[in-house]
Amino acid sequence: MRMQLMLSVCITSLGNYDWMKKQRFVSGGIALIHLAVPLAVSVSSSAVSANAQVNAQQDWHMRAGAAADYLDRQWGTDSGWSASENWQRFPIVDALIEYQRRTGDLRWEGKINAAVRNRSGLYLNDDDLWAVIANVHAWQIEHDPELLAWAATNYRRIVTEYWDELCGGGLWWDRKRTYKNAIVNELLIYASTQLYLATRQEPYREWALRSWSWFASSTMIGADGLVNDGLDARCGNNGAPRFTYNQGVLLGGLNDLSEITGDPQFRALAVKTALAATRTLVTTDGLLTEPFDGLGRDGPMFKGIFAFHVGHLIGVMPAGAERAELRDWTRRNGEAVWRLTGEGSRPIDGLWTGGSDQHGAAAQASGLEILLAAAS
Repeated sequence: MRMQLMLSVCITSLGNYDWMKKQRFVSGGIALIHLAVPLAVSVSSSAVSANAQVNAQQDWHMRAGAAADYLDRQWGTDSGWSASENWQRFPIVDALIEYQRRTGDLRWEGKINAAVRNRSGLYLNDDDLWAVIANVHAWQIEHDPELLAWAATNYRRIVTEYWDELCGGGLWWDRKRTYKNAIVNELLIYASTQLYLATRQEPYREWALRSWSWFASSTMIGADGLVNDGLDARCGNNGAPRFTYNQGVLLGGLNDLSEITGDPQFRALAVKTALAATRTLVTTDGLLTEPFDGLGRDGPMFKGIFAFHVGHLIGVMPAGAERAELRDWTRRNGEAVWRLTGEGSRPIDGLWTGGSDQHGAAAQASGLEILLAAAS
């Protein structure tokens, strides 16, 4: 396959990012003197609003810092990082990288470096793709070529060995090829876009579009924009529950697809999915929840993955009612998490409504992610 062969000879390169835009406005003249007072009021109101936003962000970042401190104390403990599933190391790393990116706090670099390079115990293809993505994100802050090389090598192995034409395409979730599901194919889209943004190598962009084209026609996405868990033996939607992380990873892939193609329709679908999830996959108080309890050690990580991606989506949405709704939703959930911790003095509960014994690194990182998203 051409795209697979091209991946083996790609040379990594940095993407170009333009982080700063300057805007200048000059006015003057006697004719504008009569506007001086209204203009001053307008400027003053804008300044107050901007200051309030900065203060709110700082407050949420302070809360996130307390959550990260608690996560740090769980490093290596039987009930903390060591109790997490192996794949969860990588979304936890992403949470710490996100905290560092937003706040400039570098205290967790050592933990990030150690955790992202611990690639043991990965038995499923989605496990590997979580690791690929976290290695790309770690490369973005470390610029260690080994991280990007590892990500590229393992990405290439997965698409070469586990994508086939059964059900018209798609990646197998497991190495025994028993299940094609949403999460592994969403992760393939997101890993492809992230590798393209890191390297600007066209095969990654082609794979992102190819995997999205298959996923969009797979029947796993409902009319409301929400994603079911996978396909049945006849390649149809299996009607399995709509878990929060399935919605979250789709947001990440669609958001990136708009960035790499310039097509706003991808981001519009991401917004549709985000709004459907935050209106539907919630308690009566609007707090994010799974379709049922009893998800074992996997479950406490799911909500944080959704929060990670919805925070990124809010960050690129234009001002308006939809952005305001999502931002308010993240803050309502963030307030609930913060309140249950006794304002940072207790671990974060895996259920954001409280009352469970789901504590540990995965639950703590999920709470960290909603606190960061609330600052968006």
